[in-house]
Amino acid sequence: MIVRALRQWWTGTNDKQLFDAQERLLKTFVRAPLVSVAKRHGMNVAEFTNDRSSGTPTATEPPTVVLLHGYGSGLGFFFRNIDPLLDSGRVGRVLLVDWLGMGGSDRPYCRRPIRGLSDCTTAWCQSRFNPSQAVDFFLDPLHQLFQEEIGENESTWLVGHSLGGYLVARYALQHSTAGNSAGSTINMEKVILASPVGFPSKPTNLLPSAQMPTAIRLVDALWSANVTPQQLVRMMGATRGRNAVRRALAGRIPQLAAGDSDDHVLEILANYLFHITAAHPSGEFAINSLLEPGMSPDIAGVFAREPLEPLFQEYAQRQHTRQESKLHWKVLYGDHDWMRPNEPSARKALSYLSQQSNSNDVASISIVPNAGHHLYLDNAESFARHILQ
Repeated sequence: MIVRALRQWWTGTNDKQLFDAQERLLKTFVRAPLVSVAKRHGMNVAEFTNDRSSGTPTATEPPTVVLLHGYGSGLGFFFRNIDPLLDSGRVGRVLLVDWLGMGGSDRPYCRRPIRGLSDCTTAWCQSRFNPSQAVDFFLDPLHQLFQEEIGENESTWLVGHSLGGYLVARYALQHSTAGNSAGSTINMEKVILASPVGFPSKPTNLLPSAQMPTAIRLVDALWSANVTPQQLVRMMGATRGRNAVRRALAGRIPQLAAGDSDDHVLEILANYLFHITAAHPSGEFAINSLLEPGMSPDIAGVFAREPLEPLFQEYAQRQHTRQESKLHWKVLYGDHDWMRPNEPSARKALSYLSQQSNSNDVASISIVPNAGHHLYLDNAESFARHILQ
């Protein structure tokens, strides 16, 4: 508790400021009414809807869209996507969800502390998770949330970005009717993976560390030690940390400032990002157990320890002995997306589904124009159209 209090003093942030920043972001840039913000099974959930009726939606009503963010992000980053979805008249409500240990969700302490110093050594012990344990850390509370928040017959579209796309895929592969003999607690109609990480397997011809460029060796060393970008921001403190976050955000998504007068969007979003970045460390450390960096003569990138392509193949094979799935899969990339080298692996993975069903309607890949990795911000209108198609 003392370490946590000192960290809050040094970074100049706390839970109240985080939720104030989230509220300011959503209420400033979203026209649709914010129905509620609440914790469900430790997960921070914001609900928007145009439906004035009470009660849980039924299968005859427009679907619910669930938006799940990527690593180091938060539900507020989807602020540009809510109104286009609801204005279409084809969506009943939109749920924004923070993964456990990220954003405004609960941030559990490490379950296996070293020398009893859990607050100081979370990174080192969380990296002991195996990939399945790390996946369960995120998906178990998500499943509990869906059981409580979404009706069994309610049509649901799941949308996950980057690491969120990987986790959404893992959830759907496990819980869709075709992949789970016990059936699903929700009626998944669509799964949209936006610039997802994790499709290809790690190359077999990896370069040894001595042959990697210095910058790649540094990243590999920090990754192996489970040193996260969030830790570096916390070390900088309030002023330098805020400035670093703003510069990083402007560099990654430059059009935020370019298209809006007085950097208004950039300032509000950077303030929100700083608070969710500097908050208590937790879920960020699972990244080491889920992903690993690698470099071969042909490609350098981050690869899932349990890649999606073989999991899709296993899923398609299981469909032979189960009832036909009505679930539609879609993968989206930006036209200048740094994740796009994964596209061939994603196409191969989805082809397993098409071959099994003898139909090209069950899975598709689309390219969002004028967009990079953050396609939901770079081209929000096109992103919404692809979700609605």
